[in-house]
Amino acid sequence: MTEAELVAELEQVGARGGLEDARVVIVGAGPAGLTAAFALAGRGAAVTVLEKDVRPGGIARTEAYKGYLFDIGGHRFFTKEPEVNRLWQQWLGPEFLRRPRQSRIFYAGRFFHYPLRAFNALFGLGLWQSVQILASYVHARLRPSPVEDTFEQWVSNRFGRRLYEIFFKTYTEKVWGIPCSEIRAEWAAQRIKGLSLPSAIRNAILPPRGEVIKTLIEAFDYPRRGPGQMWERVVTLVREAGQRVDFETDVVRLCHRDGRVTEVVSRTSAGDTAWPATHVISSMPLQELILKLEPAPPAPIVAAARRLAYRDFVTVVLILVRETLFTDNWIYVHSAGVRVGRIQNF
Repeated sequence: MTEAELVAELEQVGARGGLEDARVVIVGAGPAGLTAAFALAGRGAAVTVLEKDVRPGGIARTEAYKGYLFDIGGHRFFTKEPEVNRLWQQWLGPEFLRRPRQSRIFYAGRFFHYPLRAFNALFGLGLWQSVQILASYVHARLRPSPVEDTFEQWVSNRFGRRLYEIFFKTYTEKVWGIPCSEIRAEWAAQRIKGLSLPSAIRNAILPPRGEVIKTLIEAFDYPRRGPGQMWERVVTLVREAGQRVDFETDVVRLCHRDGRVTEVVSRTSAGDTAWPATHVISSMPLQELILKLEPAPPAPIVAAARRLAYRDFVTVVLILVRETLFTDNWIYVHSAGVRVGRIQNF
């Protein structure tokens, strides 16, 4: 939902139809929840943000340890939407820094630049491997799989089986923990949007022209003190607008009637609090949301929610007393011999 659609929906609330009648409870102080709170705070709605963690940002937050800062995930800031970029610049101004992108792939004991560079890829893979990749691509274009239900089929049809096995399969299965044959093709289309073997080769040989493909960008923006700095700033702006953002506050029930949530119940060390609501915006995991509805949904829906599985990850932070480590922003580890997906240099 865009900001305009959200505001249009909220303006239908109440007998007088104005945003001053809206009481919006937002579950989660991550990027989605805080952006919604900021958009509504200046338009007259009463906004309450409830976050069970001690700091904002969700999985785009920045943690602190003995004066060192480290991020949860490698969230670079790049958008093709002028409105989004305007918001980022408005929030952080000179604290929002442009950074050159340098990342590499570690595969078969060698490093490969990503985005690809022609001679680096050719010499790293070897002439025979490169010929096999091109032959596999040509075969896929001439005789594609007639069935395209899975990530494996979708990628193989567009990049060739050989490049799928080298570039996509191992890393994707490390990140998501399930075989590529069990990941739907729709997910692949969303994650690899705009990228193809011809576009990757063109980018490796020629200067980029026309529309930029997100995965091939050469530079991105980044808050000076990590992505958490941005969401801490938005919390300040929402509070300055007279709205409420509470941390260490767990949502335990969402009470609904006639197809709408009417009240959100939160819990802190001081006890439970009920928040009447005309609208609720939730970014909590879908499984938790369904299981916290009161009255409970029908049994088949509850059973389906309990079957939902989520992929967790472990971040190991190494603090090394050195001026420089390596020049990459991050290194993708495609080699199957280690259970590491990415090494990031904060």
